[in-house]
Amino acid sequence: MKALLAMAVAASLLLAAAAHAQRRPPTEQPAQECAAQGTLPKEWSGVAYAVDGDTLAGVGLKPLIRVWGIQAPKLLDPSRTESVPGMRARATLEDLLSAADHKIICRILKFDRECQVVAHCTLHDGVNPIDIGGAMIAAGMAYGARLDETLPWEPKASQRYSTAEFEARKNKRGLWPTWLGAK
Repeated sequence: MKALLAMAVAASLLLAAAAHAQRRPPTEQPAQECAAQGTLPKEWSGVAYAVDGDTLAGVGLKPLIRVWGIQAPKLLDPSRTESVPGMRARATLEDLLSAADHKIICRILKFDRECQVVAHCTLHDGVNPIDIGGAMIAAGMAYGARLDETLPWEPKASQRYSTAEFEARKNKRGLWPTWLGAK
């Protein structure tokens, strides 16, 4: 039974990744285009799974969750083939989620141009909350993106992410050797 459930989750995540790979061109989306996703909540908590290295699918949440402040390699490249960096980033995110039984809390900022929820998310394992974006950057599986947009509730998050990226790059963690051109 567990194997069937795992296969069903994997199949739905692969479908979500395929749909995610067919992104719209980078233009601003009018707010009414995202209206079909429902009202934008201020916070969401629940169980989530990794779609790729910077996108989550929340159980019971219609839009996908785009993790604020990071950019990770996409799972599927433009030819819809899984990429090794994308698989590594997704696996790292899934390992982080697994450590907390996939339980997360997200503070939501806005809808992005693909009508995904942009949110700052933390893992809650019952002891210490872990900033998902910060952990991905520190592991070298993502880099800081759109950090000029500060979080109203945590104005120093952008600086923390920049510092974590500097350390990961300097120590060549995760994908940094590839990104820096080393083999």
